[in-house]
Amino acid sequence: MTLVVGYAVDPVDQAPLRLAGSLARTGGDDVVLATVTPRGFDDPRTDRECRRFLAAAVRAAQQAAVPVLDGVPQVRTVALEAPSVPAGLVTAVRQVEGSLLVLGAARGSATGRFGTGSVAGHLLHSSPVPLALAPRDCLAPRRVERLSCAYAGTDRSREALAWATRTAQAWRVPLRLLAFAPERPPMLPAETGLRAEALVSTQWAEQARAQLAEVVAGWPGPGPAPETHVAAGAGWAGALAAGEWLPGEVLVVGSSRHGPLARVFLGSTATKIVRASPVPVVVVPRGAGGSDDTPDRG
Repeated sequence: MTLVVGYAVDPVDQAPLRLAGSLARTGGDDVVLATVTPRGFDDPRTDRECRRFLAAAVRAAQQAAVPVLDGVPQVRTVALEAPSVPAGLVTAVRQVEGSLLVLGAARGSATGRFGTGSVAGHLLHSSPVPLALAPRDCLAPRRVERLSCAYAGTDRSREALAWATRTAQAWRVPLRLLAFAPERPPMLPAETGLRAEALVSTQWAEQARAQLAEVVAGWPGPGPAPETHVAAGAGWAGALAAGEWLPGEVLVVGSSRHGPLARVFLGSTATKIVRASPVPVVVVPRGAGGSDDTPDRG
């Protein structure tokens, strides 16, 4: 596997580098630092000066980034011009035959959360490879400790599970099945309304446990069936907070079935998970899991 890190000349923080290093050390994978700069100006003199300035800035930024990737089998750097950063990163992924694209949070993101900027926003609806999203100031350990796959019984979550299963086996890390049961705020102030809302939340959690138990009962291997956990809490923020995360956890989610095949396309549920997740998230494109292309039932 080759991991491509989208790395700006003036990065927001070092979280994507730390995450890429953790992933690469775990899997014994290579890392490519990809920096995209705008295409030249119409005026030849201005163009030459701008190119020299940008080339020097890119070299300095990439050289400063390499020590963060200490222990990675191989680190390469790529600098390319493109009409936009997302287009340039997709080109870089194709040029180096990348398997995973690592992105950092947008400027202004809350510490420990992934805020979507223009670059990530575009790639979250167009990337041909899985995206690894690093929360702001994420302190990733040297190696991944566990992969958790968000599972809801839908085709998109089955595809994510297929990818997570293969990757956990290749990286020799534990796999966990995780279901979220966000509790809705009470719709009625009356005591009967509160009881009704609590009953609905309980039913959701029980349904999630039944789905996870069904997967575990039919687990084909190799290896033991994964552990399971239902994370329930007030809204998506509360449910994600109840995930019982390890310091080296990575969460895997699937793409929406409404997007194009072999492209990431984030639906509303996955968007809420990405925004609230306190751990790095890998978003798997539709079709990348290897499951059939049956209609989404969830």
